[in-house]
Amino acid sequence: MKRVLFIGDGDHDIGKPEWPTDDAFPARGVVPLLAERVTAIDRPGSMAMHWAHPRLARFSVGRPTKTHGYPEKFRAAQLQVEYGRLPVEGIVCVVDEDKKPERLQLPGNAQELTTKRCPIVCGVAVQSIEAWTLGALTALADVLGITIQKLRRACPAAPVEDLYEGSGKEGRQPKPLLNELAERFAHRRDSLELREEVAARTDIAELVTMCPTGFAPFAAALRRCFGPPIV
Repeated sequence: MKRVLFIGDGDHDIGKPEWPTDDAFPARGVVPLLAERVTAIDRPGSMAMHWAHPRLARFSVGRPTKTHGYPEKFRAAQLQVEYGRLPVEGIVCVVDEDKKPERLQLPGNAQELTTKRCPIVCGVAVQSIEAWTLGALTALADVLGITIQKLRRACPAAPVEDLYEGSGKEGRQPKPLLNELAERFAHRRDSLELREEVAARTDIAELVTMCPTGFAPFAAALRRCFGPPIV
């Protein structure tokens, strides 16, 4: 199994450091937990870094180079791995589509940069990472302590990949929806811990069906790159 560097935008995606640090930190969150269910990744041995990390905004190989955009950040992270600055053997990153369809090209950009020393897999969550929790119906219902039927009645009829944080329609914003479900049925707040519980119980086949544009190709790319999970 390979240790990888997980890169994402938020704490729910990849976790957060337990203490202030300028370095990568132990991976947590939805993406690492789902990834280890899909492919042969050593999650406990993997690290994480947010997209806003200074190492991804500027890197030096010969001379400092200011990077712009996700493909340049892919390469900046790859250099950290190839030059031995991080004890990992690959990169797994996720971005939210967030109504920017051009981001669906990023997995191809990552594949073009892949090397034997440092493979890169990029996933695009449509429209946001919350879809990968709300789409795990069986696991979410289990964590909330309700039936799938009750959960379905409490959720909008729209596909989870259509839910958008900027929507003006009540119940169509994924973060408030997830928090409302947690409060209503489990007397909890939406949190890193709650989302990790859901990710750890997720039926991967179900999530592939519920998120065909985002999670399905991400899962396929992980398996192609790192192989099937070791049971």
